[in-house]
Amino acid sequence: MADTRDSILGISFDGLAISGIVNEFLNVAAAVRGNSFRVLFDLGYDITLGRTKELGGAYFPPWVETVRCIGSTYPRSYSPELVEEARARVLAGTSIAAAKIYDDVCNQLAASLVATFVRENLRFLIVENGTLPDNPLFTEALYLAIAEYGARQKLGKYVFWRDHDLMWSAEPHLYGSYPYPGVRKPEPNPHIHYVVTTEWMRQRMYAWASSITCHVIPYRFFSPALNHLPSRSLRSAYAIPEDAYLVARCTRVVPQKSIERDLRLLDQLQLRLAASGDRRKIFLFVTGPTQEDRAEFERLRALEQTFSIAGQVVWGDGLLPFSTILIDPAVQTNHLSIRDLLAEADLSSFLTTYDYEGFGLPPGESMVMGVPFIATTYELYHEVYGSKGAIAPLLPIDRASSPDELIPESFITWTLRALTDGSYRAQITSRNLEVVRRFFSMDALERQVREIFGSALS
Repeated sequence: MADTRDSILGISFDGLAISGIVNEFLNVAAAVRGNSFRVLFDLGYDITLGRTKELGGAYFPPWVETVRCIGSTYPRSYSPELVEEARARVLAGTSIAAAKIYDDVCNQLAASLVATFVRENLRFLIVENGTLPDNPLFTEALYLAIAEYGARQKLGKYVFWRDHDLMWSAEPHLYGSYPYPGVRKPEPNPHIHYVVTTEWMRQRMYAWASSITCHVIPYRFFSPALNHLPSRSLRSAYAIPEDAYLVARCTRVVPQKSIERDLRLLDQLQLRLAASGDRRKIFLFVTGPTQEDRAEFERLRALEQTFSIAGQVVWGDGLLPFSTILIDPAVQTNHLSIRDLLAEADLSSFLTTYDYEGFGLPPGESMVMGVPFIATTYELYHEVYGSKGAIAPLLPIDRASSPDELIPESFITWTLRALTDGSYRAQITSRNLEVVRRFFSMDALERQVREIFGSALS
């Protein structure tokens, strides 16, 4: 018998089955679903046309069902080529609404979306990263569908429109020039709550789209029910000695993540350990897929061979994400996750680039797992973590900093203490756990979301 309950539907412009954006959708859905709503999720394969389909919904909790919001039949002209053409127009300054040649395809996409909303008894819609102009045709169609369905069902604000990577917080050179005249700008809407993840981003949103009201909802890492028992030993799976120091680097393997800094730091740490008579090896585990930027991967592997840590860098090639939402244990048994890595790591590193991160998840993930972390002073570090009281060795950088720069002796010494001094480690992990409980809990997320939607969730 068909489930006729109202639904919460998520639509992701990320196009990935496992990512921080996907995990945050699961967090919001878990916070509000109760027993009243089904949870549906469109992974965005029909938005990021041509991107390789990865893992489907295999790693989602059993209460999530994947859907394709425009069905299996595309409008006749809807193609990767048309999307790329439309995107080029937007980046050159022409909005999709002004380019009337796209009206038909946008209206057809909108009709398919509305048909799905009706079929699934949609009550709440969560849109992830819809403003970023990767597929401006779908964004325009989504706005049309939201207006039509909201009017038809006599709904108030039923949409949670969250932007994780606005043009100015990811890679501005990919999205045209400020003030992005071709991009569909958020405007006051009777059906939409606009959301960003930091106050820094909200202020920039207001500078660009001054007429809207925008909520700040940060990422979440801590749940009172979070209890991680590794399904199997990651060290054994990757032949990492039990007595070795293990540093986790949870990141994509791309130049913007500055993994070179980790190689240079670990080289210095290994030399310091040897000089002090400590014979333990120090291993670096990099989690991301190695084929995203093959040239960067090969460059880093060659650089590794010039250091004292040659053979001590493990390229995980895509661990499952850290998640506060427990993935089906039967599925996870054969697939190790970032949580498995952190459960066995001695230190977590986030030596990232100054102006690339829209939030920065690894420090929060390490804090909730009781692992000390190190980080650069990237642009959002102070707002997201430092101002909350998190304690960590910090490598000072600015916009002009380069990964091949000499690492200060003081930072190397501080990191070595966080790695080897048990008493100090216990102090900072205890403090950081209190920070993550206070500011990054699922309880706080539920309160925020319920405040936004108010009586609609009663």
